[in-house]
Amino acid sequence: MHQDHLYRFRSTHALLDGYQELENQQIYFCPPDGLNDPLEGFKHIYWRGDQIVWRNLLRHYLLNLMQAMSIASVMGQGFNPEMCAPLVHQTEHDLPQAPIRDVYAAACEEFFKHPIPEKLVSALSSQAREVRRDELQFYLRLIHPLAARSVITALAKRRLVLKQAARELEILINAMGENLNTVLRAHEQAGELSEVFFSASEELMSQLALITEFKNPGTPERRPWLFIIQDFTNYYVTSLERLLYPDWHVACFVGDPTNSAMWGGYGDSHRGVCLKFNAKADGQGTRTLDLYRANSWSGGKDGVVAHYAYIPHRFEQVRYTAEFPEVDFFESIATLPRSKLTGFWFAGPNGERSTTAERMLREDEAWRQEYWRKFATSFSTKSDEWAHEKETRLVLHSSLQRFDDKESRKLRYRFSDLSGIVFGMKTTSEDKLHIMRIVEQKCVAEGRKDFVFYQARFSARTRKIELAPLSMLKVE
Repeated sequence: MHQDHLYRFRSTHALLDGYQELENQQIYFCPPDGLNDPLEGFKHIYWRGDQIVWRNLLRHYLLNLMQAMSIASVMGQGFNPEMCAPLVHQTEHDLPQAPIRDVYAAACEEFFKHPIPEKLVSALSSQAREVRRDELQFYLRLIHPLAARSVITALAKRRLVLKQAARELEILINAMGENLNTVLRAHEQAGELSEVFFSASEELMSQLALITEFKNPGTPERRPWLFIIQDFTNYYVTSLERLLYPDWHVACFVGDPTNSAMWGGYGDSHRGVCLKFNAKADGQGTRTLDLYRANSWSGGKDGVVAHYAYIPHRFEQVRYTAEFPEVDFFESIATLPRSKLTGFWFAGPNGERSTTAERMLREDEAWRQEYWRKFATSFSTKSDEWAHEKETRLVLHSSLQRFDDKESRKLRYRFSDLSGIVFGMKTTSEDKLHIMRIVEQKCVAEGRKDFVFYQARFSARTRKIELAPLSMLKVE
């Protein structure tokens, strides 16, 4: 079987006493927010659908807002916005058989009896419009005072609400109708420039919110309320992306370990090391690395039992471009069970069904292939400023199994697939000796004599970093 080599930069802290990655033969998979490119996983998301799905999006917004308010009210100063993270996956059917269901129904009734929500739904569903993120966020900001007042009114009947008067919202609610009319007219007149208009508006709103908080810093008691009133809309729109694709995590590799900038950025300023792995080729010629993880499950008297094995994981070559995938939100809500799609998101008030996502609901094969293609594109795309890295990566995503914590994202490789280790130009002798002793023990245990150590050195001849095999270091 053909194989070549790929390299992984690591700090000696991660390899040795910090996380013992070398001793445990582990590769850590990092979530996107731990990577250095803020555009990792970026997608151009747009919303396009009929009145049913737009109305349900507003109902979903109310549901999340009601639950966030309830959590903030209960937690007080201990409130953290991340407590709201699971809410986006919920629908009204997740509410317990308790008074909170009546509160939600009352909030929806109060909200939709105002003419503006229905007018907005009608405008957004007309002419198959594509609504981009900034535009959606702008409209939700516009109706947020009405949504907040509707939820507060419903919660007040149960004496569960933040203790701020709803009258703070009245001025904004009174101006809401005229503001919406103005925005819709401006959108029609702007044409192709409307996206620029909404982007500029969102930037202005962000600045105003920052200035307001700078001049009037919130007390600990008031911070939950500030999140609900100022930050919730942005938090909600950002959270919606979680409904589209599984969570994913990456481990980064390179084909060329001689780039000085890469050593400086990922090799702990040349004090770390570079691991040299054998990459096998599968039947399609794609490079792979075997990693130990659960690959099947069975039922037993003690519940579900996971079965583990070494599974080939495919390397994905990173593409460097400013072109990111376009994703239709309503046609890509694929992380939710079908019951939530047909029972909430695509269900009309009188039992009718939205036609917005017919291909997704019937699991059309062309839709399926396109869905996974865009997912793969999103996790293997970086902006072209990073092209010098020439990165390839292994990817884990939660459609395989749950990877909720760091320990679950540390997968074991075979020691036989680690063919060598490159010491950086500033790796200390102490760390080198520590690494060599660990490798020696593993080689003895497996009867290996082919492990190679290298030293990264600057070549005056080539004016580049080169890898010099330390041929005198023999593992016996």
